[in-house]
Amino acid sequence: MKLRPAILAVAFLLASSVHAQSPGRYSSGPLEVTLAWSADRTNGVVGGCGCFWMQGGKAEANAAFAYRFSVVAELAGQHTSRIDSAQQSLSFVSYLFGPRYSYRNRTRSIPFAQFLAGGVHGFDALFPSVSPSAAVPDALAFAAGGGFDFSLSRRFALRAIQADYLQTRLPNGATNRQDHLRLSAGLIFRFRKASR
Repeated sequence: MKLRPAILAVAFLLASSVHAQSPGRYSSGPLEVTLAWSADRTNGVVGGCGCFWMQGGKAEANAAFAYRFSVVAELAGQHTSRIDSAQQSLSFVSYLFGPRYSYRNRTRSIPFAQFLAGGVHGFDALFPSVSPSAAVPDALAFAAGGGFDFSLSRRFALRAIQADYLQTRLPNGATNRQDHLRLSAGLIFRFRKASR
């Protein structure tokens, strides 16, 4: 049959295409947990820039629902003891959720981009225009950014760098808005062996 070589060639091309799109040796399983250190450059709660650095950490769970798409839940905390010349302190905890796109491939490097939204809980500071009964404010927050993960093995990876624009809406007596540049790095734990 003259069609048999053509059918075999098409089948070979389809199989090669499916294999090329399958997860690589170092790709993640359905669940990853990340523990990371973070540094946060932000403006003061009194309005304007008055920019300062905060330090803290974060934990996130990343659950895959497709080859390159996943849902992220993130809990992060930041603190500084000096936001101005008066040596005032500020702390907050953010809790964010949203989608992530990861460009998974057959190499160890996995770039990703994400958009998360949720809330922030401020404390350890004086917040203008907050009543005494609500001295610890809660506000909206969102973050957009991305980074690079580097696979160490099938069970571990390194968050080499992540950079996010984080916006919080804590009361500050002016715009009630804080703009953050958050940088983080850490270790990723994978909870299923990747397919070969």
